[in-house]
Amino acid sequence: MKVKFSLILIFLFFIFLSFSTLAQSSNVLVVEITDTIDQGTVEILKESMQPARKENSEAIILLLDTPGGDLQKTFEIADLINESEVPFVGYVYPSGSVAWSAGTFILMSTHVAAMADYTVIGSCQPVEITVEGTKYITESKIINALVSWIQTRAEMYGRNQTIAAKFITENLDLNATLAKEYGVVEHVSPSIDQLLQDINGTSVPTKEGTVILDTMGAKQIVYSSSLKIQIMKFFSNPILTSLLLMLGIFALIFGISSPGFGTEVFGVIAILLSLVGSGFAIPVLSIIFIIIGCLLLIIEIFVTPGFGVIGIGGIIILLLGGIFLIPSYSTTGWAISMDWINDAIIILVVIAVIIAIFFVFLLYKVIQVRKKKVAVGTFVGETAITIDRISPDKSGYVRFKGELWYATSDTIIEPNKKVIIVLKDESTLKVKPKEQSIVQKVKNEKEQI
Repeated sequence: MKVKFSLILIFLFFIFLSFSTLAQSSNVLVVEITDTIDQGTVEILKESMQPARKENSEAIILLLDTPGGDLQKTFEIADLINESEVPFVGYVYPSGSVAWSAGTFILMSTHVAAMADYTVIGSCQPVEITVEGTKYITESKIINALVSWIQTRAEMYGRNQTIAAKFITENLDLNATLAKEYGVVEHVSPSIDQLLQDINGTSVPTKEGTVILDTMGAKQIVYSSSLKIQIMKFFSNPILTSLLLMLGIFALIFGISSPGFGTEVFGVIAILLSLVGSGFAIPVLSIIFIIIGCLLLIIEIFVTPGFGVIGIGGIIILLLGGIFLIPSYSTTGWAISMDWINDAIIILVVIAVIIAIFFVFLLYKVIQVRKKKVAVGTFVGETAITIDRISPDKSGYVRFKGELWYATSDTIIEPNKKVIIVLKDESTLKVKPKEQSIVQKVKNEKEQI
C-alpha cells in the first residue's frame, strides 16, 4: 500500500513539473530603442531578431523613447518588422517618454502598438536643414508620399488612418489616453508586466501567417547589443559625429604645423570615427565648407604672417560645415523633433567654438615660437662661476646655467668667482672678472695714462 501511494505521489509530482515547465516556456525579447534613429538602430533590430528566433520568443517588445531620426533608416526598420515571423510590439515606455517623428512611424509599423501612461507620440512632419536654418518640409510630393505610407501601415493593423495622416500634415501630438481613444494604439499599459497580460491572446498577422500571442507570465529576456553595435550606436550620434570631425580637423592641422606631439594621429582617428558614425553619407555642402576652411587655415599658418582674417574666416567656415552635418544624412530625409535639432545645433556650436578657441590659442603659441628670433651669441654678456683657477697660461672650467664649459682668460681669476662671458669660440668661452676692486681699477687707469 505504501509503495502504491508513493508511486502516485511521484506521478503527480511529474505532472505538476510538466505543467510548470509549459507555463514558463513562453518568453518575450525586450529591446530598447532610445536616442535618435540611425544606422545603429537598424543594426540593433537586425541583431535582436536572431535570439528571438533562437529562443522561439512570442514577441519582440520595442521600448520606444526617441525624438526621431533618419527617415530612410526608419523605412528599413519598418521593412524588417514587416518581414519578421516574430511579432513586434511597439511600446512607448517608460512613463514620460516620447516617440516623436520617426518614432511614431516605427510605432505605426509594429504588429501591436501600446503606450505607457503620460507618454506622447506625433509630430511627424520631416525637417530640412538649410543655410537659413531649420524648417519643415512642405513639398507636396514628399508629404503626400509619407501620408500614404503611414496610412497604409495604419490600415494593415486596423488603426485610425485619418489621425495617422494628421501626425504628418498637422504635426498632431497625442498622449496615451487620446491615442487609445482615437484608435491609433491598441493598449495603454503602465508596465511591461501589465502589457504582457493585455496582449495575451491577441491574433497578430505576420509574414508566416496569423499568430496568437501567449504572453501571460512570459519570461522577459532583455536584449543586450554586441560591443560592435554599441560602438556604432555611440558614434552614430549626430552631435558627436560632427564634433569628432571638427576636432579631428583642428588636431590634424595643429599636428601638421607642429609635429611631434601626436595630435595629427589623433586627428586622423577622430575623422575616421566621425565617418564611421555618419555612414559616409556626409552632405556635399558640408564637405565643400570643411575643405575651404582647412585650406584657409593652412594658408594662414604657412603663408601669411600672424593669425588674422584668413584664419578667422577658416574657423567660421569650419563651424558652418559642422552645423550642416546635423543631421549627418540627407538633409531632406530627417523626421525628427524640431526642438531636438535646435538644441543639437546650439550644443554643437558652443562646443565647437570652445574647441576652435583652444586650437587657435595653440596655433598662436606655435607661430609665436616659430617667429621668435634665434638668439645668436646669447652667451656673450652672461654671468658664469669659475670652478678652477684660470690664468693667461692655464685654462679651466666655469659653470654656466648648470653646465660646465672650458674657459680662458687674459687675467688671473681664482675659483668660485663670478665672471662675464666676453666671447664664445666653439665649445670654449673667454671670460673676464665680473667685478674689479677699486685699487685694481685705479691701477689700470694709471697704466693707461
